[in-house]
Amino acid sequence: MPRATRAAPPSTRRRSSRLNNQEIKNNAIVEIQQRPRRSRKPLDSSSSLLETTSLCISDTLDKSYAMADHPRRSSRITPSELLRRETALEQRELECRRKADELEERSMSLSKKEDEASTIMSQIAARESKATLAQLEEFFTCALCYEIMAQPYSLNPGQCGHTFCALCILRHFFSRLHKACGGWHESVDCPMCRSLLVITPDRVPRLDITFPFVPNRTAAAMCESMIEKLSQSSASSGLARVKREESEGNWPPGSEWDMEWGKKKGKSKAEEEMEEENADLAGWREGGSLRTEWLKKDSEGKKEMLHLLKYWTTMRSQEFVDLKQKFGV
Repeated sequence: MPRATRAAPPSTRRRSSRLNNQEIKNNAIVEIQQRPRRSRKPLDSSSSLLETTSLCISDTLDKSYAMADHPRRSSRITPSELLRRETALEQRELECRRKADELEERSMSLSKKEDEASTIMSQIAARESKATLAQLEEFFTCALCYEIMAQPYSLNPGQCGHTFCALCILRHFFSRLHKACGGWHESVDCPMCRSLLVITPDRVPRLDITFPFVPNRTAAAMCESMIEKLSQSSASSGLARVKREESEGNWPPGSEWDMEWGKKKGKSKAEEEMEEENADLAGWREGGSLRTEWLKKDSEGKKEMLHLLKYWTTMRSQEFVDLKQKFGV
């Protein structure tokens, strides 16, 4: 009969288990220390940022997809609901069309009012231009050439105060000069009131006070401002509509009825006067014939007066005769 093995005492078992555990720990520590250490790679900022961004985007998409309410068969649109929505859309479309028509009507009315305002403004500009031209013709007309004064000069001494164009008064002054001797043996008077001027001395040097003309700067400034105002006028030069009888109303120019009326009746006196006024206004605008002639006359008069004033004290008789021949008087 075999012998029964004796069990080890509890103290021996505990001691052996402690030793085994200590050996396992020591072996694991030694194994860990013997493993080669891996070198850590530096993180790339761009790659890390891209990875982080992609992760955030994926999380957001996942959340949105999870929160999305996918319709099921029970929550799909029914035909009645679809019909109701189509009806609402048609009503909105009709409302938008109505509003578009209203806006178009408003724009047409505004354009009509704008045309009326522009017509009124053109009429006002035409009236102002006519009033300016009337003032020029009434107060600044030369008594020798019967035109608007260009480079106005008054007589010296100013006993009468009459003013004329520079070229006009020079022609009048040198018309009294004798070609044979080159002097003034008779007095020169004003062409309007016949007041006498200072006799031009024959001896040189002459005094400056014997110069027979004085520039009228006030009249020159007024003429320049009014003519500049006329040049910037934008009023229409023709009649917009011609009114016939009250029962016939207004006929546009150039129509068949207008042509027949012109053949039978011809133009009235008022229409002819209106056309003449419009032609005069057109002549004073920028590039017009009247304005061009006035500017030319003004520059020539200024040039001749400055030349005569500069050499007045030392001019001889022959030089006066040459000026007389130059002016053609």
